[in-house]
Amino acid sequence: MSSEESYLDVSLRKIAKGAGISFIGTAIGMFFGFITRIIIAKWLGPSDYGLISLGFAAMSIAATLSLFGMGAGIKRYVPFYKGKGDVGRIKGTILASLKISFPLSVIFAFLLFWYADWISVHFFHELDLTPVLRIFSFAIPFLVLSDNFISVTIGFQDMKYVVYVRDIFQNLFKLGAIVILLVLGFGVLGVAWGWSLSIVLMPFLAFYFLEKKVFPILKTKIKAIPVEKELFSFSWPLIFTATAGLVMGWVDTIMLGYFLTAPVVGIYNAALPTARLLKVALGSFGVIFMPVVSELYARNKIEDLKNTYSSVTKWIVSIVLPGFLLMAFFSKSIIRIMFGGEYIEGCVALTILAFGFFVYCVLGPTTSVLQTYGKTKIIMICYFVAASANFALNLLLIPKYGINGAATATAFSFVLMGVLNLLFIYRIEKMQPFRLSHLKSVFASITAILVIYTLTKYLTVVSLFVLVSMFFVFWGLYFFLLLLFKSFGEEDLMIMRAIDEKLGTKTSWMRKVLRRFL
Repeated sequence: MSSEESYLDVSLRKIAKGAGISFIGTAIGMFFGFITRIIIAKWLGPSDYGLISLGFAAMSIAATLSLFGMGAGIKRYVPFYKGKGDVGRIKGTILASLKISFPLSVIFAFLLFWYADWISVHFFHELDLTPVLRIFSFAIPFLVLSDNFISVTIGFQDMKYVVYVRDIFQNLFKLGAIVILLVLGFGVLGVAWGWSLSIVLMPFLAFYFLEKKVFPILKTKIKAIPVEKELFSFSWPLIFTATAGLVMGWVDTIMLGYFLTAPVVGIYNAALPTARLLKVALGSFGVIFMPVVSELYARNKIEDLKNTYSSVTKWIVSIVLPGFLLMAFFSKSIIRIMFGGEYIEGCVALTILAFGFFVYCVLGPTTSVLQTYGKTKIIMICYFVAASANFALNLLLIPKYGINGAATATAFSFVLMGVLNLLFIYRIEKMQPFRLSHLKSVFASITAILVIYTLTKYLTVVSLFVLVSMFFVFWGLYFFLLLLFKSFGEEDLMIMRAIDEKLGTKTSWMRKVLRRFL
């Protein structure tokens, strides 16, 4: 057995394979989702784009409350029972989650539809928001169903169906429907209908893949073993966590709409989704990370769990830090080129938000580790502390500093939550993911960005062509510095090989080059 093969740890290979396809899918999904937002923002302008952002926020809040923490419960118990070979309780977990979340989603959809006018007039002071809220309300039950079905496929550690449904189908259909309706002259209502219709179709495709390819629910003789009590006990603290998460994710947009105007919301929602692009890495690794570590925990492979945790953190740092630095140093150019001069006011907010999401991504796997150990109440506490800080800071900073105040409140709260999670897992298990070798990626990133920023600022005039060119030059220089600092290890070669096995790519030549710099 070669030294490379000696590092083919099963759990890391699963994460590498899952992250490979998830990264591609997430990147495709976020690309088309981002293009959709750019089209909406440029076509409608800040005011109507702000209305769409508020409508989407309301739908997301209602759907999250309806899920009642079931998504996390599914992702924990499906792989847990899979590791024990208990298919009856796997089916019981799926059915129990649907019995709880779907009726709630219907209730929340009705409430949003019925009170849309009151919310629009008395809270946001935007009468034009009423039809947008009512259109988005129709999508709530379908969003909840699709989330449940997708969570099951994630629990089985099969990422391709998540990519097919959520990342590719939903985003492509949304983009096509919105463009067609805008061209036909339906304006802001056409955008709302196109977005909602893409969500309505998701659960049908997700259920098809679940039933035919992953785990049959209808056409099977497997008898479901009731697990409602166990699932509810695990999940109920997560509804409070989800509520706190709603504050973390949406209170900035909601309060900007309350204190200021829809155009301000539109400008902020040019910076916010741009900064969230950094979460591609966390989403790619994190979505498969929890099922893998849950299975390791079920098999009492604690040392493997710790090593997996550290390796995944290293990969996230190596990917996210360069993205953050690019956004921080070129925020004004990114906003101007992507969204137009009307949104340039959001460049400072982009830098602030990018920093918050960078720290959150690096510390993000800690939440999955806490969930694996069943410490959902600790997660709830961390979320509530961070959400309380978020709410209070938004309340204090938005009236005085506008979108920069909202960005500061959001960034600080995400950093706080990540740090609290890290401190708790260290106190409980004396576990932390960082190693001195991680600093090599940090030094390489900072050196590369300083060189590129100097070249761009003093030797050229920034344009789209220059920005794109410098982007590729940056990544080339970054890779060279990683080699120079000997940042790659045997586990990285294992990762590349595992991704090759999953995606059919050919990186053997690159692995030979990297081996010379170990």
